[in-house]
Amino acid sequence: MRITPRFSIVWWFFITGVFVLWGFTLAASAEEPSVIELESGVYYTVKKGDTLWDISNRYFNTHWRWPQIWSENQQIMNPHRIFPGERLRLYHEAWDASSALESLDQPATDQLPVIESRYYVYSFIHRIGFVTAQSIAASGQIVLFKGDKNVQKTMFGQDESIYVTPSGNTPLKVGDVYAAYRPPVPVLDPESKDSVGFQYYKTGLLRIVESREDYAVAKVEKAFRSVMVNDILLPYEPISSKIKLIPGKGGICGKIFMAEEGTKMFGDNEVAFINKGSEDGIQTGQTYAIYEEYRIGADLDFVDFGSLLVLHTEATTATVLILSSGRSIQAPGYFRSLSFPQNP
Repeated sequence: MRITPRFSIVWWFFITGVFVLWGFTLAASAEEPSVIELESGVYYTVKKGDTLWDISNRYFNTHWRWPQIWSENQQIMNPHRIFPGERLRLYHEAWDASSALESLDQPATDQLPVIESRYYVYSFIHRIGFVTAQSIAASGQIVLFKGDKNVQKTMFGQDESIYVTPSGNTPLKVGDVYAAYRPPVPVLDPESKDSVGFQYYKTGLLRIVESREDYAVAKVEKAFRSVMVNDILLPYEPISSKIKLIPGKGGICGKIFMAEEGTKMFGDNEVAFINKGSEDGIQTGQTYAIYEEYRIGADLDFVDFGSLLVLHTEATTATVLILSSGRSIQAPGYFRSLSFPQNP
């Protein structure tokens, strides 16, 4: 192919234009500030290593505001994964969400977008247990392995068949699904040693496949832990893993009295129990701060170092997920809403 002088000149201008445009782009990127001040707050550009937890503490002097930052930035799908270059809206304390400005990348309009409710998806919601002070009547109990009579099994896994006996006069119907729990264990407050209630530790899901007058045969459909002889059956109610986030109640302060697994120390992404429930205004989807006390001379200071999400409530207790924790929690841990920094 023969290259004419005219073609060479056009090609030279094209290449030069590309490099000039690229240079302007780099310059603009280099000069763009990471924080843009607005009357209602700021736009902040995420940098490498940033987390909502840290950004909240940097701009609002508390880690606790990270759920609010998430709820006000709908582009963030996962609050634990934000990326350099993303732009976040950080609103002033007294600012009302209804008066928001459009993103700088969008043209201004008189009609502001409505911020939809935010959700937290917890895929393991179906395996959590609970602590309750109320007495619960079991629907049945696991009594025996259904299989080789020469094999004396007391622990069962998924797809294995077992014999169960009904409790009382309620029959176990074919097709019904039940949740298996360890026999309830008394739980005491780690400080006062007062009774908190009984722990119901969920081990799996069973489906009744055969029913007789005095017994039934069940198949283990899900085994969250080892399903065992003497585990009790309670009716199973499916729970959505999509949890709607709602504001926590003000003036709440209480204890995280134990981890679900009974470990002495626990932290991020672990399930635990608190000593407040629906009677105290606790609801599924609320988040609260985890804090600890520091005494300096005669002064007592309270420092937030984590947050928790309510997964399930009973009358006087609740099951929670530790969303984040700057350090390990040792029972009893303490949680609060920001407006009530006092020891429970």
